[in-house]
Amino acid sequence: MTRKALRYDSIREAAADCLRHFVREATVHSRKISGPEDAAEFAVLTILAEGRQERENLGLICLNAANVVVHSEIVSIGTVNHAPAYPREIARRALLSNATAVILFHNHPANQATPSTEDLQLTRHLADVLGHLGIQLHDHLIVAGNVIYSITAARTVEIAAPSRTLF
Repeated sequence: MTRKALRYDSIREAAADCLRHFVREATVHSRKISGPEDAAEFAVLTILAEGRQERENLGLICLNAANVVVHSEIVSIGTVNHAPAYPREIARRALLSNATAVILFHNHPANQATPSTEDLQLTRHLADVLGHLGIQLHDHLIVAGNVIYSITAARTVEIAAPSRTLF
């Protein structure tokens, strides 16, 4: 066994570290987001790598003018049915990464992909706030098991086989 292998307390911790590395590498290698399917895949990987699937995680994918990922992260981890969303923090992270556009995402641990009234209000409010800063909100995705709902496209996006769930 190598020294690196000895520092992990569990297989889950080692797998999470591998996913974190994969997400960082995908960002470093400038992955282009061309639609909700690409964004959904990146959102799921970010939640798996950095988040806690049993709680709501709010995340952000920051893009440059060519829609290439320049940064992604989990912004907040909340309770089983709410994650705090602070427009100031979201704007700060987007500005620090020199993003011209962002994609917001969060998971619903109960696997209900339908956006709530609060989800829709947050989307409108953030689009307005970020727009004043010259940053476009491309989408707000809701991750619910194998189904991801794109608020902007007003449709679901499936990225995994129906027989398996991602969380």
